[in-house]
Amino acid sequence: MPTIHSIPIVDFSGFKTNPEKVAQDVFNACKSIGFFYMVNHDIPAKDIDEAFELSKLSFDLKTEEKIRYKIGANNHGYSELFGQKLDPANQQQGDHKEGFNLRAFEGGKPYAPIPAVFQEHTEFLERLSKNCHTVALQILEAFAIALQIPAEQGGKGFFGGSHNYKGSENVLRFLKYPRGGESEYKEPVRAGAHSDYGSVTLLFQKDVPGLEVQASRAEWIAAPLIPGAIIVNVGDQMELWTNGLFKSTMHRVVFLPEHNHLDRYSMPYFVQANSETLLAPIPSPFVDQNVKDDVIYTAGEHLHKRLAASHRFEK
Repeated sequence: MPTIHSIPIVDFSGFKTNPEKVAQDVFNACKSIGFFYMVNHDIPAKDIDEAFELSKLSFDLKTEEKIRYKIGANNHGYSELFGQKLDPANQQQGDHKEGFNLRAFEGGKPYAPIPAVFQEHTEFLERLSKNCHTVALQILEAFAIALQIPAEQGGKGFFGGSHNYKGSENVLRFLKYPRGGESEYKEPVRAGAHSDYGSVTLLFQKDVPGLEVQASRAEWIAAPLIPGAIIVNVGDQMELWTNGLFKSTMHRVVFLPEHNHLDRYSMPYFVQANSETLLAPIPSPFVDQNVKDDVIYTAGEHLHKRLAASHRFEK
């Protein structure tokens, strides 16, 4: 694989008029680095700004209030500082971050109880969550077009039927990396090196960088802030589904000098295939149909295996 020094930018403004061109750009990114910046998407900037404001308010709550909503095996709720270890084989401590996971909303109601600061904005949060899902479906349609899935096997709609919003395990996640702490933490990495578990992830960054991507499966490169862009990356489910063609690439968050005096906030939206979906090779001329060891997982099996390895869920 040639050395990759930057994350490609894909302009989706022409997707409705020339989907094949956009799909080819997405295809090239996904089979090389597994990441791209999506520009000219359909999520309003004001909604992203409002979500980050809500995120800050939620993390400003007292600790005793936040832990009332502690995350469980359902992957919904609050994870405290050091509560998740994304790279357990190499990390001495848990990740230097806090998180709030919000599962899919239904009819203005959250999946499970949420703090009042979120409850007062459920209509907005549901709309944002569903808008992220719609954007993800557009990306998945680009995948299907680029993979040339035959029409009789689903064509460009191949992934749509296996990515329902209702009842999904999709998660809108708010993250805070608190300022300072590098000297006490004693590790250069704030969030351990990991790949994502689902089919695709949308990541919103604001004001403070820190993300690094393991380009070419070797060197680490920075993912700088691009105003208005969403960082999109392939997850494990999609790598399994494409039998290794699309790359679910390792990434991490590192300490930077500005982190000494600035909190870092980010907001990923994790998209999961329906739990019962078999991750058998996609019917594409580009995808090898031979499965190693003849082992095929469902999307749900893979997700819950990975979650259990990174969290200390209370029973």
